[in-house]
Amino acid sequence: MTSGAYAKFRGVMFARLFRPCLIAAFALVATALCGCEEKEAPPLDPSSILYKNIRPSHVNVNENPVGENIPSLVKRVDFSYPVMPGDTLDVTILEFKSDVYAMDYYTNSGRFQGIVPILRGSYLEQSIRSDARIFIFRHDSFRRYERSDLEQYVRGFPGYRGGFPQEFLSLPFEHREAGRTSIQTKNFLGVKSYFPVLVQSYRDANLQWNVARSWEQVDAETFDRWVAQLKKAEPKGVVRDVENIYFGVGEGVNGIASRLPGGRVVVVWGYLGWFDLERRFFTASDRIYEARY
Repeated sequence: MTSGAYAKFRGVMFARLFRPCLIAAFALVATALCGCEEKEAPPLDPSSILYKNIRPSHVNVNENPVGENIPSLVKRVDFSYPVMPGDTLDVTILEFKSDVYAMDYYTNSGRFQGIVPILRGSYLEQSIRSDARIFIFRHDSFRRYERSDLEQYVRGFPGYRGGFPQEFLSLPFEHREAGRTSIQTKNFLGVKSYFPVLVQSYRDANLQWNVARSWEQVDAETFDRWVAQLKKAEPKGVVRDVENIYFGVGEGVNGIASRLPGGRVVVVWGYLGWFDLERRFFTASDRIYEARY
């Protein structure tokens, strides 16, 4: 054996013998840096949540808000802040199972108007959605509360993350229609929805289509129950893929749906021929499959 071949042989054997040790060492370092288990956050004392350094004079926590008749609501907390004599700011926090249910109620219930204050009797009501919570502020209609102060209160709330849900970032960006984003939790494409979906509309010249993805992973049985309600169609001009579901949604509207490896569901539909629709379906599927969230 030549010296070069021998050196190569030694290198291979070293790697085989010591690779498990190296992997274990790196695992130990990662464990030391990250911690084996995340420490559970201490229980929150609602009376410690201040508005502009003002402590609430009254707090009521309802851990079982079934009487509210709001789907997926898990908690309601009410605060009263004595801002000044004769002026009290009431804050209600509705906490949902997850972001998607909070967004669904905020956008689809008809109760809120974003940054626009709503006059309810002698009170003005303003609202802000943040993560899985909806903050509702009520104050005398003759009093002025700066929106920036209310937003600062929300940002200082424990557990605040802020920003748009990361799941929306997985939907294609090109040709998005501004303001045409929605969440469906009860009905989707005219049939019962067994899982929450995010929907974005698109337009390119005279072409219009929609892309939707499931909020989370969906098991095969649940996906099949939803698919069973669709009106199946026979695609023309494309090679039929057995992993995809081809369907129709009204006159001239074609659709393709699939449950991707890992469990995410992607759906694309619109006033497109099958060839154009399939191209957009492939684009959406790739982005949603590869997305971190």
